[in-house]
Amino acid sequence: MPMELIDNDLRLRPIALPQDVAAAVPWYQDPEVLYYSEGGASSKPYDYEKVQAMYNYLLNKAEVYIIEVDTKDGWLPIGDVALFHESGVPIVIGNPEYRSKGIGKRVMRLIINRAKVLGRTNIRTNGIYIFNKRSRRLFESLGFTIAESFADDDGNECYRFNLKL
Repeated sequence: MPMELIDNDLRLRPIALPQDVAAAVPWYQDPEVLYYSEGGASSKPYDYEKVQAMYNYLLNKAEVYIIEVDTKDGWLPIGDVALFHESGVPIVIGNPEYRSKGIGKRVMRLIINRAKVLGRTNIRTNGIYIFNKRSRRLFESLGFTIAESFADDDGNECYRFNLKL
């Protein structure tokens, strides 16, 4: 059962559907998020139904968390992360004001600790596109190493990273 994970002014809380879908829709309409998560500039923005379907899919395969930061007005949702039961750990910092500020690294440290609590011996990423240098730096900075390279269904080159716990 997912639990709230906290690091000072950063919180990962289990997703609540359908309430969290509306906050997430703008993240998945952001061209930068789509470029790095879906593999290119031609990715179509997600609408409410597609975001809800994505979260319903993820909930069957992973612990899904909303990433929040504590502001003077309370907790602000800025992205999401999932820890798959088998393999994968997708993370999106959807609010552009909070990108490139070290939040992704803090989120991943919480997720790594959660995986250890669950008795996991490793964490693997989903495919990280070769052109997504920020994600590559993030995962490598946490000790992940390239486990394999492959091409996705659209022919985009990807890396899969692994971290032994």
